[in-house]
Amino acid sequence: MSEPKRFTSADRALVESDIIEVLTLGLDIGSATSHVSISRLTMVRGHNRYTVSRTEVVYQSPIMKTPFGGDGRALIIRTDLESMIDDSLLKANVDRDDIESGVVILTGNALRRHNARQIADLLASFSGKFISISAGDRLESTMAAYGSGTVQESVGGDCLNVDIGGGTTKITRCVDGKVTELTAIEVGGRILQFTDDGHVGHAEPNLGLYTANNQLPEYGSELSDVELEQIIDRMAQTVLGAVQGCDLGDAQRLDSITEFPVSGTVILSGGVSQWITNIESSVECDDLGQRLAFKTRDMLRDTGYKIEVADDPIRATVLGASQQRMQVSGNTVFISDERLLPIRNAPVSLVTVPAEDFDQHTITRLVKDSVSKALFNGDHGLRALGIDWLGSLTYSRADAFCRGVVEGLKGLNTPITLLFKQDIAGLIGIHFVEEVGYQKPVICLDGLDQVDFDFVDIGEVINQTGLVPVVAKSILFNSGSKLN
Repeated sequence: MSEPKRFTSADRALVESDIIEVLTLGLDIGSATSHVSISRLTMVRGHNRYTVSRTEVVYQSPIMKTPFGGDGRALIIRTDLESMIDDSLLKANVDRDDIESGVVILTGNALRRHNARQIADLLASFSGKFISISAGDRLESTMAAYGSGTVQESVGGDCLNVDIGGGTTKITRCVDGKVTELTAIEVGGRILQFTDDGHVGHAEPNLGLYTANNQLPEYGSELSDVELEQIIDRMAQTVLGAVQGCDLGDAQRLDSITEFPVSGTVILSGGVSQWITNIESSVECDDLGQRLAFKTRDMLRDTGYKIEVADDPIRATVLGASQQRMQVSGNTVFISDERLLPIRNAPVSLVTVPAEDFDQHTITRLVKDSVSKALFNGDHGLRALGIDWLGSLTYSRADAFCRGVVEGLKGLNTPITLLFKQDIAGLIGIHFVEEVGYQKPVICLDGLDQVDFDFVDIGEVINQTGLVPVVAKSILFNSGSKLN
């Protein structure tokens, strides 16, 4: 006689699960710099939900210039990044297998490199059990807002994070501790670099948005102080326009936000903002960063905004990546076979279960409609459904839901993978197996604060607690740029 299916955590020791610690790693590969942050997260359970109660930065790597090579600096040098991760783990006295979760972020002009996707894929499996491959303006904007402290400072108020990097600028509005709006624009301190004698060394495509003739200056040419001042002024005006909600045409990477009120607080972060701190730079500025930092600050201040600079502006994105992106499931999850984990790069389709009564065909239609709207396909049809369950959980509703999902996903070579906001994953998982008689793999996770993801990684079960790490991410290797 076969053993009946039970909640995945039923046989597990729950002594450790009230308080759990997780080591996470963040690697930020940006237009100008790259760096690693290793953090320890302490998560506390409250009514089947886990929240981060404490974060401790275990180690921060020195900041290195992103290693570009090849003709026209078209490639990212993989071995240099591998060495940085290995060195960081060694100095943090952390083994690769100790890393439970993390994020690799490629941002800005790093995304334009020919081997960006290969770098992300390689590094995602290079370090630790479970590293998320991530790229894109939305993710970086969110991470910078967390890592800069803007999210925390906005509790009870309204703040705007302006993160000026080497190739792009991310702008994120935070209200009462939550990200409410974000955008990204083609402004960065390293889109023009100089040789040792002050001549043009390298120009990125987005520099043409700010030159007088919209052309890139030739290598070895010399720009006058007037020409440079005009470029800087146009870039700072573009940042101000984005803050004021303007549509910036080709300089707009993401849709514009609504105008930020002049009475609000703007928190500057990013590598460019490092120039307006009291920290002395060990190297001379060989790009536009220093002049852009002061011009942007002054222009925003003269407009009436209160200006603050993040405590560690250059590390804001990687700090946010290592500390904030992971959620942990509730402990009533259902996983029919733990060998299915980890799952990486599963596109997520959102399904909202109606509050009123429904039948199987309603769920089938909702699933098919949601799946058909997905922008990307996962490997071999792999995908997950984010479920927002409205209304009660009754036998008839559960039965109609499960049968509708099976029919809606028919033809896709994927385990049924459901991510619930509500704490019902164990009951739904058992219903699939015991009542519907579904023989293929089923993964049901619950207790998640957010299920409307672009992509998701689902990690291995943590220790003996039955908990599962879930990391939301975006993967977009041209990152919305209108410049090709």
